Amino acid sequence: MLLLHPGSTGGSTAAQAGNTTRCRDLFAAKKLSYLEVDGSNPTEKEVRDKLFGISGVRGNYPQIFKCKGGDIECAEFIGCWDKIEELNELNELPAEVMEAHPEIVTLDNLLSDVEKF
Repeated sequence: MLLLHPGSTGGSTAAQAGNTTRCRDLFAAKKLSYLEVDGSNPTEKEVRDKLFGISGVRGNYPQIFKCKGGDIECAEFIGCWDKIEELNELNELPAEVMEAHPEIVTLDNLLSDVEKF
């Protein structure tokens, strides 16, 4: 899994920085392994631009991608923080609702195959 964030330099807003911190905290609580890509680091510009191409989103951080071993060639865009937060909240649905609606995607079932630490 990859977490594209605005970095400590560059044009991030306070909201983007806060959302990046919340995303990191959520992934740590779920013990999800992930790699970070600093969107403001010139040495990571090529990777950042490839990820922007996959997501179709520029300048909105953090962006989360699912990929095996950090291989961006097979990266799948999951969403920005608002989508991650929404998927995480769906984890709280009662079991009977989930059983009646197996089409509902939660963060836990979407990331069930992500390596844990």
